[in-house]
Formats: sequence, structure tokens, C-alpha cells
Amino acid sequence: MFRKSLIAFGSLICALGCSALWAMDESGQRYVKQLASGGPSSIHSAAESIYGTGVNDQEVLDVAAEALAQGYRKNTDLEPYADAMAWVCKALGNSGNGRYKALLTEVSKEAPNKKLKKYCDKAAGGLPKGVAPYVVGSINLAKYKEGAQAAPAQAAATKPSGNGKAAPAPAPTAASAATAKNFGSIKVGMSKEEVEAMIGPPTATTSHITGKQFRPFNFKGADTQRLIALYKDFGRVVYSNRDAYSANYRVLEVMEDKSESGYP
Repeated sequence: MFRKSLIAFGSLICALGCSALWAMDESGQRYVKQLASGGPSSIHSAAESIYGTGVNDQEVLDVAAEALAQGYRKNTDLEPYADAMAWVCKALGNSGNGRYKALLTEVSKEAPNKKLKKYCDKAAGGLPKGVAPYVVGSINLAKYKEGAQAAPAQAAATKPSGNGKAAPAPAPTAASAATAKNFGSIKVGMSKEEVEAMIGPPTATTSHITGKQFRPFNFKGADTQRLIALYKDFGRVVYSNRDAYSANYRVLEVMEDKSESGYP
């Protein structure tokens, strides 16, 4: 009897753990998959989005913390890896959660890269003391890397093809994707690519420069251009460029408008 009860309890814990991954919203699921991938560009992108959107989901942040704990000693002599880990430090520091203070302090002292030490030290300094610390190793990154391959909703949407195998769902068009996704799911700070992955491409786009284009001390070139994505019957998403040296546009404002024509 005891053995059966133990097995049942273990099954319940597993079920809860497996379903936890999908308790996050769609953006959270995407972030943990990127963080668990181990690639510097994926980690960088996820961490910058977490920082920019102000994510405070503890599960997402725990995955970020584990990625930092496992990666801050690896390949940080290479700039892309150091940048990726530095962004993770910034994201954790921006959370305001003292749970990550001990880890950030450790990285600030032991990381082999000076730039990484600097960012982690600054991030740790902004977090409160007296909070139970994150326990390194408590997150299994492999679970998120493997488990995020296809969400249950996506799996249910596939239909068997003629050869008996599940056929992939068709790529969403602007109209179908925007209908399925509420504009309320878009967050300020998300990248243009991230938004389009969620709600599809816009009906049309327009752009203009801002007054910051002419400021002599705007050396970074931030917010000198605005890109407006128009979605017919849904509204507009306004993007701002992060700097003058890349095509990195992030959400500045979401304007819901059911009367949107979709054309400039």
C-alpha cells in the first residue's frame, strides 16, 4: 500500500512538473527555450527581451539564473558569450527579486571576463538582501530545451496527412494570426521578430525619423527612427530602433483600434 501511494505521489509531482512549463504565457515559453538552447545569440535575445519587457515570472527567471550559473565560466573569452551572460545579469538584476542576488554576486567575483563581472556586480547591487537564494541545479535546462519543441495546443492543431503522419500546421497569415492573438499579449520592449512570430506579419508598414536624429550627443543613435506596423481591424504596433548600428527594433507602443484600415 505504501509503495502504491509513493508511486502515485511521484506521478503527481511529475505531472505537475511537466505541466509547469506550459503554465507560462507564450512569450515565457519562447524565452526559456532560447535560454536552454545554450547558444549565445539565443540567450542574448531572450535575456534582452526579458530585460526590456520587465518579465517577473519566477520560472522564467529561474531558467535564466540556471543558464547563467552553467554558462558564465564557458567561452566568456569570446565576446558573444560574454555579452549573452552580461544580458542575463541585467535581466535578473532588473527583476528586483533578491532571490538572484547571491548568484550575481558570485559571478561578479568569479567570472573570467571583466565586462561580465562589471554587469553582474551592478545587477547584484540593485537587489534586496535577506531573500532565500536561488539554488543552482534546481532547474533542469534539458527539460525546457526538449519540452518546448511543440506546445500541446500546437500538437492538437496538426492533422494526419495521407501517409498517416501528422502534417505541420500551415504558417499563419497576418489576418489569421492577428485574429487568434490578442493585441494585449504584446509587451513594450519585445522585438519586431518576436511580435511577428506571435501575431504574424502586418498588413502594411510605414516609418519616419524622430527629432533625436538631429541631437548632437545622441552618439548611440537610439530612437532616431520609428517603424509602424499596421494590422487591419486590430491596430498598430509602434517600434523604435535601439541604435544606429543594427536593425534592432523594439516595441515602443501598442495602439489597439478595430477601425484600423491597415494602410498608411
